[in-house]
Amino acid sequence: MTTGRPINLLTMEYPPMRGGAGVYCEELVHAAVKAGHLVRVLGPTRIMGSENTKIVKIPIKGSQDWACSWGTWKCLKEQTFEHDTLHIAEPGALRAMIRFGWLLPMPKILIITLHGSEIPKFSRNPIEAIFFRKLLRRAHKIHVLSKHNEERLVRLCPETKPAIILAPGAPARNVLPTADYQVQRNHSKKELTLLCVGRIHPRKGQLELLKAVKALSNEKKANLNCWFAGPFTHKGYAHKLKEFAHSVGCEIKFLGELSDDELKKIYQKADIFALASIPMPNSIEGFGFVYLEASAHGLPILAHRTGGVEDAVLDGKTGLLANPKSPDDLVQKLDQLISDPSLRKSLVKNGLEWASLHDWEKVANRLYHSTD
Repeated sequence: MTTGRPINLLTMEYPPMRGGAGVYCEELVHAAVKAGHLVRVLGPTRIMGSENTKIVKIPIKGSQDWACSWGTWKCLKEQTFEHDTLHIAEPGALRAMIRFGWLLPMPKILIITLHGSEIPKFSRNPIEAIFFRKLLRRAHKIHVLSKHNEERLVRLCPETKPAIILAPGAPARNVLPTADYQVQRNHSKKELTLLCVGRIHPRKGQLELLKAVKALSNEKKANLNCWFAGPFTHKGYAHKLKEFAHSVGCEIKFLGELSDDELKKIYQKADIFALASIPMPNSIEGFGFVYLEASAHGLPILAHRTGGVEDAVLDGKTGLLANPKSPDDLVQKLDQLISDPSLRKSLVKNGLEWASLHDWEKVANRLYHSTD
């Protein structure tokens, strides 16, 4: 049973899109509806919703270009939010509001989510930065998923500190193992499978990970399989990655984009999870839902210490974090995980407990508990 005034969630990413922001929006909406909130999703024509979700389709393709921003504004000006909540939930929607939001009446409650890359990206242009900060100051609540994002936001716009809500995300529910799933890994076996999940893109660090694998001893590589799951969003980088893979010296598979069920099976077959995201000038790993997904499936984690990754991976407890500026450190941490079965077993135990503490309903309650 739904209660209260509508929560209007504005996004350019929503199922069937499967990126991090899309997962965030879909999981948050599902949790909010389950908690009894009335939610409307406003997004481009390609988005799809469940039976319990009200969808308002905007006649745009869904990007950050000016045409989409203008189309979003035209749709929003026909809506009435003076008594409702408007949640700007991902970067494309935020950019539209930065450009044209000042022309709209103020909603009763304005919520903004910052995933991570918005802060450097929308502060680069001096004019855009002015409107970005102006919009942030109007927000009643600003959701950040990591301490790193909170610190960067306070440096950019100190006045927003009282509005900030730090609430990490959680694993996607359709990727979580079933309730009867029991982690039964043979930590003493010699042949191991290393799994990396993420779009094939330079920021995700797949090349750095393959270079680290190549630097391992031939004996270790002979017993190692590497699986890369994720869509090929950067064709040039994907080609470079596949070419380099021939020289690594172990079996490497590129699995492409997988369904939720396929992804669950891959998580359960793997032995180590690795995603070595690297910082870039205008893009950073704001959190990383896949790290929690991997922990929920009982996988020890290898990652770079960058952005909000430290909020998703506890160094020495659920995984090992390497210095993104030191390729040798990544090699050493990878070698340590492969060589030490007792370490992997300990990381698995802690990771299962850590993942279980994260819940989308908790996030929805913190964001929406006083919006009625």
